[in-house]
Amino acid sequence: MPHGPSRRTLLTAGGVGLGAAALGAFGAPRPQQADAAAALTFASPRLTPYVDELPVAPVLTGDRTITTAASTHRFHRDLGVAKTWSYGGQPYQGPTIEAHRGEPLTLTFSNAIDGGHLFAADVDPTLEGASELDRTQPRTTVHVHGAVTPPEADGHPEDTVRPGGAMTYRHPNGQDAAHLWYHDHAMGITRLNAVAGLAGTYLLRDEYDTGTAGNRLGLPSGEFEVPLTLADRRFLADGSLNFRTARKVPQGHWEGGMFGDLMTVNGVVSPYLKVARGFYRFRVLNASNARGYRLFFSNQMAFWVVGTDGGLLDAPARTTSVRLAPGERLDLVVDFGSLTAGDHVDLTNDQQESPEVVAATAVAPTADILRFVGTGARGFATPPPTVLRGAAGLPAALPALPAAGTLPRRIVTLTPATAPGWPPAGMMMNNLRYGDGPVLTPRQGTAEVWEFVNASPEPHPMHLHLVHMRILDRQVFDAAAYRKANPRPAPGTAWSPSPDAYLLGTAQPPQAWEAGTKDTVGCPPGMVTRVLVRFPAAAELGFDPDASFAAMDGMRLRGYVWHCHILDHEDDCMMARYRIGT
Repeated sequence: MPHGPSRRTLLTAGGVGLGAAALGAFGAPRPQQADAAAALTFASPRLTPYVDELPVAPVLTGDRTITTAASTHRFHRDLGVAKTWSYGGQPYQGPTIEAHRGEPLTLTFSNAIDGGHLFAADVDPTLEGASELDRTQPRTTVHVHGAVTPPEADGHPEDTVRPGGAMTYRHPNGQDAAHLWYHDHAMGITRLNAVAGLAGTYLLRDEYDTGTAGNRLGLPSGEFEVPLTLADRRFLADGSLNFRTARKVPQGHWEGGMFGDLMTVNGVVSPYLKVARGFYRFRVLNASNARGYRLFFSNQMAFWVVGTDGGLLDAPARTTSVRLAPGERLDLVVDFGSLTAGDHVDLTNDQQESPEVVAATAVAPTADILRFVGTGARGFATPPPTVLRGAAGLPAALPALPAAGTLPRRIVTLTPATAPGWPPAGMMMNNLRYGDGPVLTPRQGTAEVWEFVNASPEPHPMHLHLVHMRILDRQVFDAAAYRKANPRPAPGTAWSPSPDAYLLGTAQPPQAWEAGTKDTVGCPPGMVTRVLVRFPAAAELGFDPDASFAAMDGMRLRGYVWHCHILDHEDDCMMARYRIGT
């Protein structure tokens, strides 16, 4: 795609992802941080947490036509009614779509948005794919994140429709049961469309994880299985959504990262949920644009992680905290058996953003996530099983990881921001922009080790469409020496030098709760994150992943994309194309 001059102001921003865990704990925010944040950012009204009950989206099954349209929603009892976007007539975001493995599902999404973009003034037409027309006729597309889907049904960022158009996707649902999600992916305005409300949960079931009482896994179901969509947001005094974070960035310029100062769960600011005495299963999604979380309970109680992005772990991992980068999901089982009527416990967060973000905005962790209030009633009484995979009547165990050095490696550099102006102001992957070559072409039926070399000062959650990953390890390296010894050429020239000579210490395995199948992986700054990626062949998929297809505007497209899932980075230059060749 063509590149033109930019008038953007640089604001380096990002979510912490897993960086704090790998590089050491962050200290608590300084007392003066709130005042500093108010001076540097557009602060939301002060609101009392835990006064609104957690809503749960309705569930849709079977082939559907879902309308993308303007709506209205009240995010907190003390806020006015806000204009929003949503899927399927919801006040905000979308219904939960439930499908079953092996049963194809056809979904048609129509773009019925009228009145222009909800954040028309925040559109930056200098970003690739964006234009002035997006202010009045915003484009949409729908990506089912984590789905193994033919290229024409993947929600390609260049395959979009404007108001009045519609797109039909057929999802084969041939993979294991998992917590997927669907969201807008329109190139250059994804970050805006997501905050406006274009996201929803997609639960894929199978014969083991049916979501019904008596499922073979013995996991909580029905009212005891609850999706939790986490998203930080910012509001104006009248209750309207405010996309802008930093006062230093003029409106209409790419802002680097949207960080909310209030937390929403399922579209409500810091809600509460009434819980019975017993076990609950929470399908947790980080749908924030840029913010990462370290989640734990206020009483430090332990809980279990039973699954990751791509499905179940081999066995539950017991822990007292987890980290969740943008785009990641975790499947949690929590025991509220000791919570008597009227007692409560809070799910909270203390993850600080990167020093660069804090310096620019003074943003602090959104601590008030969700309160659980005991009812005293009897609930689901069965604890999670000791084994989830690999035993009789259960799914097959996850494949063993390969020995080090037995597979080809592909080095991917994640580089820091350049000076303001075009070529891009933001971070890059392999020093390339979206329209630059070469396009990666791994082969069908092969596996590779991808090494994400994060030479930037910020974490980046990396997401590959179509395929899944397994984290092998992470290792610290001397990023400053690496950059000094390997000067980066002008943007547009591929740059991926080996980090081997700059590695420090020993490689660390993933946490037990992130050892499953992943489609999004947190890559901390100053570390090499190694993942196993397997590229499936057409014969096992039932479709050709390298088939070309016609976009809505008639352009021929081919392949998939991979990108940072900080949506603001994705809209800038941290997205690239790849094909799976034969």
